[in-house]
Amino acid sequence: MALDDITVYQTEEGLVVEFGGDGEDSNAVTLRSTPELTQENAVSRAKALLAAAIEPAQGNGSRGKDPALLEEELEEDLEDSFPASDPVSVTTSSIPMRDPNAGR
Repeated sequence: MALDDITVYQTEEGLVVEFGGDGEDSNAVTLRSTPELTQENAVSRAKALLAAAIEPAQGNGSRGKDPALLEEELEEDLEDSFPASDPVSVTTSSIPMRDPNAGR
């Protein structure tokens, strides 16, 4: 089914993006109002949401995740593994050797 009819309209909750195509079938995505949500970016956000909704069924793993979330997870993992990336420091023992002649 080709989704060639896209309609964006305002509701009390936010914006609704309706994807229609051949026949009577359509898909609608409700995007709750946020300061970032505009009529201009509503269609791309709705498309991303639909893609994320079908992603687990296709088994593509993290591809459907928000890029900002992936970046945050990467930063956390790098911070958690940071000491492992430090070079090994060489230390010498401060315990003096025992004199073999002592105590005779």
